[in-house]
Amino acid sequence: MTPRKKPQAPKPASRPKILIVDDDPAIREILATQMGRLDYATATASDGEEAVRVFRAESPDLVIMDLMMPKIDGLAACKRIRALEEKKGRRTPVLFLTARDTSHDRLSSALSGGDDFVSKPISLQELCVRVEAALGRKKWD
Repeated sequence: MTPRKKPQAPKPASRPKILIVDDDPAIREILATQMGRLDYATATASDGEEAVRVFRAESPDLVIMDLMMPKIDGLAACKRIRALEEKKGRRTPVLFLTARDTSHDRLSSALSGGDDFVSKPISLQELCVRVEAALGRKKWD
């Protein structure tokens, strides 16, 4: 009689990773803490240029990005991220987070490839709902 193997527990699903991009370190820390409480892994960047580098290295499942930042603003960073993704045939949700809330800003964010727009000051509850909705719409490989 051959010994029976114990059934193995299913491998835990990896936690979705969120890239948080904001030039304000306090906002980055608040958002990273809140996303961690929701069991998301996080990576951060302080400007658009760094965001593109971190996006390339980390392959996050979602990006939360400020519009107004030094070096490269959020709109230009989003366009660069979309160009990178076009080569790989994928699309990561990008949620813009900004103190600016004009129809022009909303239109510019959509034209740059953004998927959603949340105004500062942040309602963490609203942000969490939008993050979960964006990740729910994402097609998992």
